[in-house]
Amino acid sequence: MTRAAIVTGAARGLGHGVAVRLAADGWAVALVDQSEDVVSSAAALADGAHVARGYVLDVSDPDACIATVATIVDDLGPISGLVNNAGIGGPSTLVHLTDPAEFKRVIDVNLLGPFHMARAVVPQMQSAGHGGSIVNITSILGQQGEAGTGPYSASKGGLGLLGQTMAMELARDSIRVNSIAPGNMLTVMHEEHVQWLADTKNISYDKALDEVRESIPLGRHGTAEDIANTVAWLLSADSSYVTGQTIGVNGGVIRT
Repeated sequence: MTRAAIVTGAARGLGHGVAVRLAADGWAVALVDQSEDVVSSAAALADGAHVARGYVLDVSDPDACIATVATIVDDLGPISGLVNNAGIGGPSTLVHLTDPAEFKRVIDVNLLGPFHMARAVVPQMQSAGHGGSIVNITSILGQQGEAGTGPYSASKGGLGLLGQTMAMELARDSIRVNSIAPGNMLTVMHEEHVQWLADTKNISYDKALDEVRESIPLGRHGTAEDIANTVAWLLSADSSYVTGQTIGVNGGVIRT
């Protein structure tokens, strides 16, 4: 039987890279994103060997999450994997200067979004009786905050603890929950943060990017494939004794 997985935030970037890898591994993949581009992204991925469909969804809408997951189950069958990747960077302002509405929007998408998706997917996994694996994409900035990352760090730190709690609650159902904490991935969000660093230090963007790269023990920025490889392992039987963990995929930067 074909396994089905949902990947949120999959129209582009890390989420799309994860969807590509899972499709190559034989999963039927539901690509979910608030951007309508997700439909064409899924269509480009789908072919005779790969099953992929796109669904437009704002994960901050709890009712829409439940309705969309029900549609996905009808289209692709029972869900065995959920990758909560959808997220926004939010403002780079200092915490005490941050607009409350902007702070709330980051929490709504980055923390409540995975909560809403879990509420929609977990009962389906329980009723199907086949267990499952949930992977939350957190961040190195959810392990140790930095100036200018308040809303984002708070949302990702909360998501890591939410995942640990769910892992304990769902273990008896053979549903594993783990987190991946990417760091220094060359994404649009990272580029925006580097630009903020450059502006703060009054240096060029290229200089700020070089400084970040020099701080990485492996000497390079991460790629979508680096995250996709780890997701693929966490969704596979090879990680069947792994739950409640946060795996740093960050080139060797240590966070305690």
